[in-house]
Amino acid sequence: MAIAFDETVYLTANPDVAAAVQRGDFASGLEHFEKFGRHEGRVFGVSPKRYVFYIDVFSNCNLRCPSCLVGNKFGNRSDWPRGLMSPALLGQILDKALSECGISVVGLYNWTEPLLHPEIAALIRTIKDRGLLCHVSSNLNVLRDPEKLLGSGLDALRVSLSGFTQSVYSRGHRGGDIEKVKNNMGRLAKAKAATGSHTHIEVFYHRYRYNEDEIKPMEELSRSLGFEFNSTLAYVTQVEKILAIVEGQQTPEDKELLADLVVPLDRALEVTSRSRKTSCTLLEDIITIDVAGNAMLCCGSSMDRKNVIGNFLDLSLDKIQERRRQMTLCGPCLRLGIPDYFAGAIA
Repeated sequence: MAIAFDETVYLTANPDVAAAVQRGDFASGLEHFEKFGRHEGRVFGVSPKRYVFYIDVFSNCNLRCPSCLVGNKFGNRSDWPRGLMSPALLGQILDKALSECGISVVGLYNWTEPLLHPEIAALIRTIKDRGLLCHVSSNLNVLRDPEKLLGSGLDALRVSLSGFTQSVYSRGHRGGDIEKVKNNMGRLAKAKAATGSHTHIEVFYHRYRYNEDEIKPMEELSRSLGFEFNSTLAYVTQVEKILAIVEGQQTPEDKELLADLVVPLDRALEVTSRSRKTSCTLLEDIITIDVAGNAMLCCGSSMDRKNVIGNFLDLSLDKIQERRRQMTLCGPCLRLGIPDYFAGAIA
């Protein structure tokens, strides 16, 4: 892992060297390091670059939300990898990553539903055994063993939903059952109390034009169970789908979704495109890995084969980043300010 020399860090960590520099024995901490400190194993550098890792551990989702890649069926589904990520493979990915960079948090999700994985607790423990933070985001239509899940050491669980009644919820979370979700929320609360878990549980409400009236009852239920409650404006969640819509390629389902957004997509992009950015936090600060262990272009791009950078275990992180920065999709994405759109800059 390459770590840059930092004068302040070196002198702070080595007060005897700081005193020697002050006396004039050395012109700088760097001079001491090059002559003696390197061979003495002295602390000399700043912390390595840290990344958020989003890792899909299951290959599909049980819902078909219209704003999501799985629900809007964008791209060639035959390109998508199939299967489950094993705890062993996850461990290999994390060990390699830790040898190359710092890890701020590992999210066991991106486009798919992690709680469908039968060994989700073991996957979480694989992360926790390495002293890392682990987050999971779920639609919570399936909850096999809440005690085991919360007993795994999971740091945070986000429950994503979009209504309080079935008729409203099913529009944004197509194929889901809100009564199952509410029942599972209750089971989570009981499991948290029974296990003494410190898992932070958040209910995250996706706001559309048609579901504003159901925010309050869902917030009241969430808080009564001891969960945090937050809401966000719903948005189109995938770069290529947004670009296709902008270019006039709109399916009937797209038009229905666009009509339901609180902030119209064209108005949002008119705002975000004003900022001419040359770099992107989705590329520079986040690493996205699919269920087969492939590094992907970014967390907002599709699972199309052209967005596969290469197997994470076979390429150095520097090489992965080099290849990501060469991808042509980033140009039109940045011109429209789509990363800012994803970050809620139009809220």
